[in-house]
Amino acid sequence: MLEKFKKFKKSKLQSEQPEQKQQKTENSEKTKSTFEDVSYFEERPFLGEFPGDEVDEFGEFKEPTKEKKEWFWKRIKRVSEIFENADFPWYLDGAPNISLYGDKQIRAHKDLDISIFKEDLEKLEEFLREKGFGIFLNFEAKGKNLLQRVTAKEITEKINKGENPYLTICKIDPNGKIQKETKDPFNFVDLHIHSKDAEGNVIISYNGITLPKEFFEPIKKKLENGKIINLSQPAIVAYHKLHSNRPYDLFDLKKLRPYLQKKDFQMLRESLEEEIKRTREKTKEKLQEIWNFLTSIIQSTSDPKTMEEKFWQHPEVKKYKSDPKVLEFISSIFQSKNQNLTFEDFLKQSFEILKPSEQFEQKLKFIEELEKLNTK
Repeated sequence: MLEKFKKFKKSKLQSEQPEQKQQKTENSEKTKSTFEDVSYFEERPFLGEFPGDEVDEFGEFKEPTKEKKEWFWKRIKRVSEIFENADFPWYLDGAPNISLYGDKQIRAHKDLDISIFKEDLEKLEEFLREKGFGIFLNFEAKGKNLLQRVTAKEITEKINKGENPYLTICKIDPNGKIQKETKDPFNFVDLHIHSKDAEGNVIISYNGITLPKEFFEPIKKKLENGKIINLSQPAIVAYHKLHSNRPYDLFDLKKLRPYLQKKDFQMLRESLEEEIKRTREKTKEKLQEIWNFLTSIIQSTSDPKTMEEKFWQHPEVKKYKSDPKVLEFISSIFQSKNQNLTFEDFLKQSFEILKPSEQFEQKLKFIEELEKLNTK
């Protein structure tokens, strides 16, 4: 089952890219032109290689070192201290939840991720400022990974424009600069912002899919220090893991399986089916636009070579010039026998070659197989 999942392919001609880590890179690229002229930004320090994806000869995660375990639990306890009196919803994201469900660290964890809702951004900003922290936007310029202090208003504006900013919470000094050498374990914590619809259901930031609000009631976990930490529900951890195509996410899902219930699998199936539907609809819209471009070329010239050269000038088509299947298909369109090609034929052949919803279909199969696993 894991081997099948590892072979996931990225959707082609897809307007939305659900893979979260790639979103960080994409949003860094989007931010270049916006922040190249700012007077203040800082370079993000390198936090070391990530050892958490290492597995032993039995396919299990390698046991974290004593130092890694101590650092993890120190960070978790610090999160509970920081957010002890928060008057807004928040919760821990990612694989650390799995370690906390069973009170046993499943592997080394790369970082910590916190999620809140867009509606609470101003509260969070003030809350963190009082505790000596700021929110920073990650971006890239001149080959460097940089951090720019941003306000709740600026973040909201970006989100309202359809952007998914890559944000990090950092410890700051009295001048507002990042304390890179601080011993505070709550530093360089990634921040995810989701929105709500009119009914209170949650809109996932990186793909626009809406998930039922009942899956976002945090699990209250009491720690050894007597304080509470808010955990994500297992279904939400699984949802995000399904959208991060890294090898260790597959193992995380196996570790998560004992905590997933029937209702969780039902929600995951329905959300993936919705993504399949949306992807196919958006792909069809793009193909319709490409078809219109194609027909305009056919009407302007009768020379097959000229037609094909003009067609490859289209920005969407140009992306697939290295794909032999697409090359063959496009070439065949301009042969005399295909001059009467209909849009339905074009659409069918394009879907057969591009397989835009393939990754979601394979994830759907993976969920079905995961549900069947014996967890006893």
